[in-house]
Amino acid sequence: MKWIHDKAALLLAALACAGAAWGLIHYSGQWFYLLLFVLAFAGLFADNRRLRARLRNLGENPARKPRRD
Repeated sequence: MKWIHDKAALLLAALACAGAAWGLIHYSGQWFYLLLFVLAFAGLFADNRRLRARLRNLGENPARKPRRD
């Protein structure tokens, strides 16, 4: 019976995401693509900083170029 609850929760989450996406596209209008680009770029920048910090913690130099054999 728990699987019915899980399926219903998944369906509600999908509907919420679809509604949020529609609202974002509808209300941002022509600015949607710029907004999407800025959000994607900010996400990539944040992930890059996180990965570089992890490399530093592991003792690697993130600015070093990989060796070619």
